[in-house]
This record gives sequence, C-alpha cells and structure tokens, in this order.
Amino acid sequence: MYPIVRKETLADNIILMDIKAPRVANECLPGQFVIVKTDEKGERIPLTICDYDREKETVTIVVQTIGAGTERMMALNEGDALEDFVGPLGCPSELCEEENLEETRKKKIVFIAGGLGTAPVYPQVKWLHEHGIDADVIMGSRTKDLLFYMDEMKAVAGNVYVCTDDGTYGFHGNGCQQLQALIDEGKHYDVCVAIGPMIMMKFVTILTKKLEIPTVVSMNPIMVDGTGMCGACRLTIGGKTKFVCIDGPEFDGALVDWDEMLKRMGTFKRAEKEEMEHYEQHLQTVKPDKHKESVNITMDVEPTSETLEQLTNRNSQWRKDLRSSLKAKERTEIPRVIMPELDAEYRSHTRTEEVNRGLTKEMAIKEAHRCLDCVKPSCIEGCPV
Repeated sequence: MYPIVRKETLADNIILMDIKAPRVANECLPGQFVIVKTDEKGERIPLTICDYDREKETVTIVVQTIGAGTERMMALNEGDALEDFVGPLGCPSELCEEENLEETRKKKIVFIAGGLGTAPVYPQVKWLHEHGIDADVIMGSRTKDLLFYMDEMKAVAGNVYVCTDDGTYGFHGNGCQQLQALIDEGKHYDVCVAIGPMIMMKFVTILTKKLEIPTVVSMNPIMVDGTGMCGACRLTIGGKTKFVCIDGPEFDGALVDWDEMLKRMGTFKRAEKEEMEHYEQHLQTVKPDKHKESVNITMDVEPTSETLEQLTNRNSQWRKDLRSSLKAKERTEIPRVIMPELDAEYRSHTRTEEVNRGLTKEMAIKEAHRCLDCVKPSCIEGCPV
C-alpha cells in the first residue's frame, strides 16, 4: 500500500497528492509516469509525475475528475492509501538527461502547458532551472479558476505567460495564439514542448511546423499495463507503430498521426459513461459515515533485518545453505516458470481484470530455487532477483 501523505485542492475538480513511494521517488525523472490503482479492482490510471522528493521518499501527482476511477481517487484523503503505484514508467524527457545537458544549454526552450498539462511541465522546467537553464512557459487554461501552480512555475521558469480562453486572466486566447504573439514580438525559440489535451497539442504542432520550431509532445492515451504487453497505447509515429508506455511518452509532434490518435481517444467513451453510472449507483448504497475497515496483513515468514549487501553477498550463510541444498546442475535444469495469463478470447471481452494472473506460492518458490543463487543479481536492470 502507498500512503497519501498530503492532499491539496488546486482548482475545481483538480487535486494534488503526495504519495509515499520510496522506490519510485528514488528512481523517477521528469517526463516519466506512474500507473495508479485505488483498490484491488480499481481502474489503472496513468498519471505523469508532477514532482518528487528523494529525501522524503514522496512522489507528487495531480488528478482531475473525469471518470469513475478518478472519482474514487478524489474521495481518498490524507492517511488513506493507494493499492498500487507502479513506476517510474516510460522514458525521461530528453531535455532532462545529464548526457544531453551541454546541447540543451545551447537551446532557447518554450513549454506550452494546457490545462492539466501544467503538472508534467513543472518538473521539467524545475530540473532545467536546477541545472542553470531558464525556459519560458506558456500556461493555458479555459478560465482563471482552473489555473494552478502559477507561483511554483514562476519560481523556476525564465518567463511565465498565462493565458485563458475566456480572458479572465492574462492573455485573452489559447496557447497557440500566445506563442504566435511572442514570435511576432521578436521572440525566438529552438525547441517547443507542448503538454496538454490532444487537440491542443495537435494545433500547437501545426503552428510550430509553420514556424519551423521542432516540437515535442507528451502523449497520455489509454494505457492498461504500462509495460508494452497489451498494446492499448499504440500509436503511429512517422508511419511506424510505437507504444507510448515504453517508447514514450514524449514524441516528435510533427510525426504523430493526430487523426488516428483522436479517433482512438474516443474508443471507450461509452464504457467510461457506463462505469461512471455504476459508480454513482454504488455511492447511493453506501452510508456517508461508513468507513473502510483496516485489514492486518501477516506474512508466513519473519521479515529479515539483513541489509541489501548481505542479501546479495554470495558468501552469506543463507546463500551457502541454498547451494548445499541443490546441485548447480540440478538448479540450472529447473524450467522457467511461465506466468499464467487470462485466456486471450476471454480477455478480449473484459477490461476489469489483469492479463497476468500472478504466480501461486508454489510456483514462486520453484522459480526462486532456479535463480536466487544468481552470481550477479544486478547484472540486468529490473531483474526481480
């Protein structure tokens, strides 16, 4: 479980949460995302990382209510916990990688954050600022009441230009119109990063193509597993099929097949509406003062107090005992345990169950016997050993 250590309302139907997730906080970088589940049967919700604190071991996410899954998340409070918090997933922003730093310093960068896109833009701008690069930021919203993170953005950006569609705050217009106005004033940019609604990123790309400004967009379409197995997030980039969860989420906006993407975004609209109706019916049957009962989870083995170095040291006593219990040849002959999966025909008609069914205790022990005495457990990144 992943405790919610802070919850803050940013705007109407938009909240911020700090989640205690030590491993994710230690590894994540700007541009990456997480997949969140509120409970065991909850919807898998992909959310771009808004911020992280390695010392406090927290990851910040921003959530907007758009369906049943986010409604459930909105109902949680500080002290509650999320069932799953998987990440970091996807590739970090190329602008926020140490190896590209010298090249990035030579560029004049502008970010266009549309609506909730402010959340994933912020950590990138913050990272650049910490490395001596001040980027300009255009923050767009439908109206003043939906704007958030303005002060935080101003603290890390070179210039912040706020615009609203209805003119209630800042420039009267959208992000595209604000960018065009800046160019007309004599501003020059080498790179544009646009993050926000699909339709907004499409029109930003059309404009920047005319202005000859290379543009990066962050795609956040329908995702299920977040590791490339299901193919739900596939899209066409430069005529080739790419998976957002492993190849992205950032791509060259000029290469995205926007018409295909916008059609796919409407695929599950009816299903989402039905799920929202079911959730509303469920809420009517739950008493307001009814609280979830706490569940004590016990393990059938005592937790170890040994350090990671002790556990991975081949000369540790438990490793010696393991080697003596089974000959090396016998160990290598143990076949790899195949993860059970839902039947392909069945899973093509359901959206509520995981593809992988998980290992039974017996299967996990068998697989552990095959690989726990690995000579170099960390030789492959992501190896479960």
